Amino acid sequence: MKKNNLSIYGRRFTWGTLLFCAACMSACRSDNADDSSGKYDPSRPVTVTDFIPKEGGVDQKLVVYGSNFGNDTSNVKVTIGGQRAVLINVKGDCLYCLVPAKAYTGEVMVSVGGKTANEQSATASSKFNYERKMVVGTLSGIRNQFDDQGWHDGPFDKATGFAGEGCLTFDPIKQNILYAVYDENAHGIQALDMEKKEVKTILSMSKFDNHRLRSIDFSNDGQYMLISTDRDDRQLQSPSVWIVKRNADGTFTDASKSQILAAYKQCNGAAVHPINGELYFNSYERGQVFRLDMNNYFNTVASGGTWYPNWTDGNFKELFTIQDVSWEFKIFIHPTGKYCYIVVVNKHYILRSDYNETTKSFAPPYVVAGQARNDGWVDGVGTGARVNRPYQGCFVKNKKYVTENRDDVYDFYFCDNRNHCIRYLTPDGIVRTYAGRGTSSQAGDGNAWGTEDGDLREVARFNSPTGIAYDESSNTFYILDTQGRKIRTISMEK
Repeated sequence: MKKNNLSIYGRRFTWGTLLFCAACMSACRSDNADDSSGKYDPSRPVTVTDFIPKEGGVDQKLVVYGSNFGNDTSNVKVTIGGQRAVLINVKGDCLYCLVPAKAYTGEVMVSVGGKTANEQSATASSKFNYERKMVVGTLSGIRNQFDDQGWHDGPFDKATGFAGEGCLTFDPIKQNILYAVYDENAHGIQALDMEKKEVKTILSMSKFDNHRLRSIDFSNDGQYMLISTDRDDRQLQSPSVWIVKRNADGTFTDASKSQILAAYKQCNGAAVHPINGELYFNSYERGQVFRLDMNNYFNTVASGGTWYPNWTDGNFKELFTIQDVSWEFKIFIHPTGKYCYIVVVNKHYILRSDYNETTKSFAPPYVVAGQARNDGWVDGVGTGARVNRPYQGCFVKNKKYVTENRDDVYDFYFCDNRNHCIRYLTPDGIVRTYAGRGTSSQAGDGNAWGTEDGDLREVARFNSPTGIAYDESSNTFYILDTQGRKIRTISMEK
């Protein structure tokens, strides 16, 4: 992540420059319908004398100065680095535009008179310093106007679906495979192959008794997939977590061996401790968190014994409850295993539970972000922050923290579902918005939600995102944009 690419605030302008630029933009935005003196004159030369700011990335607001630009946007073309810029307004001696993507070479050229046979062009004497930055893109999926595109596996550019709330996780062994599990619309488990660039459904819902899939994780050796299911049809014997063994060829299919690992009721999620390997899962019933020693399971199976998954069998124990009954929550364990975040989906806050190395279990949690039952969109510290239905999250190493030799070098990025954005929580308890609009929007339709790709905060919008995963090797986020029916990306501009 060059230049700390995960920082929201990457531009290097002074406040004075920003205010000056804003004033210039205001002038170029002003109504010029009656400005007859500003019309293009083919007998006079077109010149480009300056532009501000001097550097930036895609969708950067840019003001260009010169002469004889006219006042008709349809008669003016601006290119930067050979790429067509979006022209917002023009007024005689200045114009206002947005820097296009891939404007690498930086030449600022204005062409006027394209509607006539008297077109002229002029190029600035200096170049715009184009900076690559993290941007939102679309990997796969489409939503048509009737939202009846259905579910179709296939190449990324043709596949459709992605229509349920769900979670994303990379295969720890086949690291080019991204899995998606869906809570809604009963579609089973999909594999997105980043090398073949295709989507394939690998495990059907029938593999899990056709019930809601709430999370996906893996044993520490990567040989077993762990899927939580949300149901209460068998009361306290309702399957909560399934364990699926990887096939000899390294794949997971409906032919893979599987069995019920733990049964209670109403499980919202399960996670494996990355160091010691025990399993933690929950119940919506009373907000319980349970611990299951995976070594007991593996030893039982290896010795030819029978594994008993029910609560009354004694193979897992309750550690604590989080606060109240009917609280939907998910567990995300820090890569070091020293603590976990408990994301309370329907009560809009995040807890932290610290790991006890002596007992090898998590302790009762405490609030680190947001406030129970108080939703909203507020960047802030601790209980002063507000979120609205946070969903899946992932830990991402921050190189700045590594350089500073901090004890904790990971930020926690999560989908803020009803705020239609991606947020992150720092180790210091600060919540910030990383991508998307939150509940305020500068978009023409006035909505915080949408499907636009581009600049993280100025342009891009999401529509009820739920799943998120991060690939450190490519510095890329993958987001399940549920209502947008897409898999979105956040990555360095190519």
